[in-house]
Amino acid sequence: MLTGTFQRSLDSKSRFTLPAEIRKELTDQICLIPLNGVLYGFTPEGFKAWVNSQFDHDGKTYNPRDRRDVRLKLGLTSRAKTIDVDSAGRIALGKVGAEVLAKLGLGRDLCVVGADDHFEVWDAEKWAIEDALLDGDLDDLMFGSN
Repeated sequence: MLTGTFQRSLDSKSRFTLPAEIRKELTDQICLIPLNGVLYGFTPEGFKAWVNSQFDHDGKTYNPRDRRDVRLKLGLTSRAKTIDVDSAGRIALGKVGAEVLAKLGLGRDLCVVGADDHFEVWDAEKWAIEDALLDGDLDDLMFGSN
């Protein structure tokens, strides 16, 4: 399980170092996909399982004859990039593409956030806002408001 929040900065080559706590759970390659305003990071096997899980509901699985299923799978897999983790544990975000990084608003200062089966790469300022909202909402999310 990937957990924790870690501050990171991009170097001059648009790389950041994965936290050791997260890196030990990963392989030498990761799949990055921009979703919901952040980058999700998975192992290749984890990404495949996650994509397949999008279709496992109500006793159904992926149907290659269902236009929605085909388009969703294509949308997810075509936007993902498989990137090597170098020997120093760095990920080159530049390989995701400058337009994707700009769209996500990812600047020099980042937060790497563990999210169970994947990690997320957030712009540090955006994460600070989200984290403050979580601080205020966590009790209600867990126990409901009375």
